[in-house]
Amino acid sequence: MRAPEARAESAECREWPEPCIRHPFAAFEIRNHCASGPARSMRPCREGLHVRTLSPRRCRMGAIMSEYEDIVRMVFDNLDVMAWATDAAGMIKLSEGGALHAIGTKPGQLVGINVMDMYRDRPENLGPLKLALAGEAHTSLSRENGRILETQLRPMRSPSGEVIGVAGLSSDVTERELARQELARQTDELRRLAELLDLTHDAIITRTIGGTITYWNRGAERLYGHECGAAMGRFTHELLRTRFPAEPEAIDRQLLSAGYWNGELAHAHADGQEIVVASRWVLKRGKNGQAEEVLELNTDITAYKRAEAEEAQRQQLLLAQAQAIQELSTPLIPVTDEILVMPIIGTVDTVRAKQITEAILRGVSESRARFVILDITGVLVVDTAVAGALLRTAHAARLLGTEVIITGIRPEIAQTLVQIEANFERLVTRGTLQSGIAFALGKRQLHA
Repeated sequence: MRAPEARAESAECREWPEPCIRHPFAAFEIRNHCASGPARSMRPCREGLHVRTLSPRRCRMGAIMSEYEDIVRMVFDNLDVMAWATDAAGMIKLSEGGALHAIGTKPGQLVGINVMDMYRDRPENLGPLKLALAGEAHTSLSRENGRILETQLRPMRSPSGEVIGVAGLSSDVTERELARQELARQTDELRRLAELLDLTHDAIITRTIGGTITYWNRGAERLYGHECGAAMGRFTHELLRTRFPAEPEAIDRQLLSAGYWNGELAHAHADGQEIVVASRWVLKRGKNGQAEEVLELNTDITAYKRAEAEEAQRQQLLLAQAQAIQELSTPLIPVTDEILVMPIIGTVDTVRAKQITEAILRGVSESRARFVILDITGVLVVDTAVAGALLRTAHAARLLGTEVIITGIRPEIAQTLVQIEANFERLVTRGTLQSGIAFALGKRQLHA
């Protein structure tokens, strides 16, 4: 009688749901531990479900393989990488690795998804995969969910040499790439500055981290009036009598942490005159990472700062003039302690109407006047907006206990007011300023 391990395996096909047939990893094993039957392995096939009775040896091998798969997944979960593989059609067969969490994906979550479908809207990302499917190993950088990934792609070949898929290993290199880009930017800046040393009119100074001058170009000689020989070996801020916009210690801390500093400094020329410069500092580190030197580029902006101050003074003067013009355009003249007169001349627009209202209310509030006379003899045109503004002004003044009298309404103005149906019934109107003043005086005496 043959040993159990050598027994022939029986096979049969049963119906299996269509979704499982399509799934690339739809194989699993059922182990029957009761006395009614042995363990069986079931795998979907085109005809349905392929069922095989497993020998004890195969059961042990299955357990070993299951444990091996668990160990492999555990290893990848604890590595900051992404391991994945596709078949020749781009269908993902493997998706493991702890770094998957950085792009918002769990291990195994991408299995069964076609890469071609994932990047349908970003076909440029499919280039490296297509190269690998064509048999060419490739390393590329890509961005996923704001992270920078470096991916090594290698074609997977069958024993006959045919490309049957692609294996990939991706690492999150965001911090490394950002640091490299920053280093490249600083290197390019230093190289550009070095090429311009003999051409620029700016002051270019290099100094030790302690502040001792080690280089002083001709631009610095022209700007500060100190010859190179006299400046070399001197302490920068002592020679130039630097005035800082902040505490020097804080500026040094930023320089050491960021690698650069930008700001405005006040320096002194050799003859004592003050010079304002736009200063840019770049830190140079040695091979061991220790700060060694500082490259300082100073641009003279003294004339600009002087012009800026003059412009500020000019703006203040214009503002004062505008305020004076506003006061002249809306003068409030006291005739008596209780009577104020505002003669209005020229065009009244929305802005000026607002100024008139503000001036009257402010004057009434300050003087406690009982009467305000608005003389519009010099107003050329009164439209709906002007009439409305006058009515609102009169209403606001009444709320403060002041009566508004409008004088100087010419015939053509009166005709316009009738045409626009302006309601002046609650307002006192008089033909001339004199008659308006007489009315106010008479009414004051009447109430005296």
